[in-house]
Amino acid sequence: MEVIIREATLKDLSNLAVLKQQVWISTYATDGLIQKFSDHVLSEYSTENVRKSILDKNKLTLLAISKNCLIACVEILLIPQRPVKKLEPSIEISTFYVLERFQGFGIGKKLLIECFKVIKQLKHNEVWLTVYYKNQKAIDFYQKQGFKLIGEMDFVLGEDNHKNYIMVKEIE
Repeated sequence: MEVIIREATLKDLSNLAVLKQQVWISTYATDGLIQKFSDHVLSEYSTENVRKSILDKNKLTLLAISKNCLIACVEILLIPQRPVKKLEPSIEISTFYVLERFQGFGIGKKLLIECFKVIKQLKHNEVWLTVYYKNQKAIDFYQKQGFKLIGEMDFVLGEDNHKNYIMVKEIE
């Protein structure tokens, strides 16, 4: 499968919003939809919020395109963060979404390689991300790519906490 990796533009707005909505729902709404999930997705991944994200100079959104169709995205926060005290401030991959139908074809790995290039250009050697603790497929993928589990943090939605693992990788 031929895949092109490129930076997101405003022309990608609708497709990117729908991709983020779809992947978020399939990841978190494993028991079905509840009001707070729907409200969160419609708000967080509205076209206006996705527009702001694309235009934000502190973020970089890369897309994976196949046959002129959007199949995956990754968002990098360009300002170093420190999720836990034992980690030096480093670059975060804040969003990493591959449509389920396209998982297992090397698209995620290709996106990560591009992320690592950007992070090295920023003079950083470490990257971190969070992953939903029930998303074993993603955890396995990240571990296969050299990420190590270093802790936990909660994703707060309303009054509920959703456990996420913090994973980190040194970039060679």
